[in-house]
Amino acid sequence: MQTPPSSDSSFTGMLVAFLRDHQYLADPLVFILGFAEGVPVISLFVPSSALFLAVGSMQGAFGGSFISLWLSATGGAIVGDLVTYGIGRYFKDDAQRVWPISRRPELLTTGRKLIDRWGILAILGGKFLGFMRPFLPITAGVMEMNFVIFCIASVVSSLLWSGVFLAPGFGLLQLANP
Repeated sequence: MQTPPSSDSSFTGMLVAFLRDHQYLADPLVFILGFAEGVPVISLFVPSSALFLAVGSMQGAFGGSFISLWLSATGGAIVGDLVTYGIGRYFKDDAQRVWPISRRPELLTTGRKLIDRWGILAILGGKFLGFMRPFLPITAGVMEMNFVIFCIASVVSSLLWSGVFLAPGFGLLQLANP
């Protein structure tokens, strides 16, 4: 089993060293990262997709479980979606007056256009739309999208998104070090 180098003093190096010494915290970490990526403002400061690649490769190198990591990340992303959907449902028409949408009302307008045009597919693909990722669940809440349909879309998109960003690093290291 090969361990990634952690000699540099960068954030990534510190994260590698931390996870090497505390592997049991990988699942809670990706849960928090998945959650953070779905919440406006927080998602601007947390590059979860990139960190998923790093954590996936570290867990692969350290012999961790992919399934556990994947389900934890998925769970965090779903909870983040549900929170932001709830915020949209709660604020409804007042959402345009609440920061950060009050500063960038075009985000809600763009979200409405995407959902009007693509429906559930906007939610399914929304996880891969970067900056729109946390705003589509809010928009779905504002538009009062059917909750069950929203939940199904959130679960499927969260499974896909977390898998796409965790698997490459995890799988490549497993292939390189059988």
